[in-house]
Amino acid sequence: MDRGRPIAALATSPGRSALAVIRCSGPRTIELCARCFSPGEALASAPGYGMVHGWLKDPRGGERIDEVLAAVFRAPRSFTGEDSVEFFCHGSGAVVARALAVLEEQGFSPALPGEFSFRAFINGKTDLVKAEAINELANANCEAARQDALDRLGGTLSKAYKELRDELLDLLAELEARLDYPADEVEGEGLEVESGLMAHLRNCRERVRHLAEGYIAGKLRQEGALVVVAGRPNAGKSSLFNLILREERAIVSPEPGTTRDWLEVWVELSGYALRLVDTAGLRQASGEIEAEGVKRSLELSARADIVLYMVDGRKGLVVEDEDYLARYPETIRLWNKTDLDECPEPPPGWLGLSAKKGIGLPVLEAAVLAKLTALSGGGAACEKETPRLANSRQKHLLDQCLAALEAAQASADRGLPLDALALDIREAADYLGQISGEIGSEEVFDRIFGAFCLGK
Repeated sequence: MDRGRPIAALATSPGRSALAVIRCSGPRTIELCARCFSPGEALASAPGYGMVHGWLKDPRGGERIDEVLAAVFRAPRSFTGEDSVEFFCHGSGAVVARALAVLEEQGFSPALPGEFSFRAFINGKTDLVKAEAINELANANCEAARQDALDRLGGTLSKAYKELRDELLDLLAELEARLDYPADEVEGEGLEVESGLMAHLRNCRERVRHLAEGYIAGKLRQEGALVVVAGRPNAGKSSLFNLILREERAIVSPEPGTTRDWLEVWVELSGYALRLVDTAGLRQASGEIEAEGVKRSLELSARADIVLYMVDGRKGLVVEDEDYLARYPETIRLWNKTDLDECPEPPPGWLGLSAKKGIGLPVLEAAVLAKLTALSGGGAACEKETPRLANSRQKHLLDQCLAALEAAQASADRGLPLDALALDIREAADYLGQISGEIGSEEVFDRIFGAFCLGK
């Protein structure tokens, strides 16, 4: 990405809307924007964080494009660290297209995806973890994901990484001092010093492990859990699907095999995003289409984070149910149609409900939430004060950091020279530096920021 040119892009979603925001940043941005604004002098002389009312215009003939507000940000006190201007115009596609065309004629280049965030990173306004949190916040699809991304944007995870890296570098300095000077020239007795170094190493290793273990919880909260509703035909799966949605999305019919494919929607439960899937009934298929539906039901069950397995309580358990539960034992078992007189009490371990009348839904939701908590790791991994990562790049580097620290610990346990430990600890610190962006390459940064949307 060429940082020597001014850039412009639509920062809000494309399409018709009440308002649209066009973001501009880079060298000569305020001067170039003032040419396209009336009164231009008001924009050119506006203080940082100032807002100016006027008209966006084509400077070639003075034709007005739209009535706008212009927000002025002067370097270095801006998101990117550069001079920046944001135009708040009406959200017409025609207005936005004309405004961007005029800005390009004045010397602005169309911004690449993530280029504003990239400039903020390069100019020291943010680190790589916070920059990725911007993208994660923009893509958050539930309250839990929003909260976690906002915490990361606020620096909780960056702080944890920085503290760990600083401590590893301090440990490395102590090791190198041990290598350079005899034991009696280093403060403390030799054995006591080495014991302290090893305790420090173990502490850092366990904190890295603790952070890495939080990935399961963070990823689940960020991406949502796959929840599959399964069971034999006419067990009430589609009724339950509609009940959870609070709307009629799946066709409910007394005829078995109505659902031949699967339906999928996103719902939210206590802040968690759930990808809820209603599947075809499990039975001996009567044709190729139904057979494919049954096959997909089993495939989805194998991939699911949570399976809700339904049985028509009036009919009880049959061989197909027992086979399924033997294959997928960690399911939430639902004994449906308990509102009917002919339905017996559910067996131990089964939740009784009536999907048609909504009886038992709170108990089911509590069971799903308990499963989500367990899947998230429970305990420390779910504590609010524990920073959660949900980024696979960071997790990969954290795993490599942990492996390097474990190698250092193994070297210490085997009595290898301290310089062997120093190499592993240096490697671990470098992996943490790659997470924050203190160490990295332009190619890696381009790949990371290229995944952002335009205007970010």
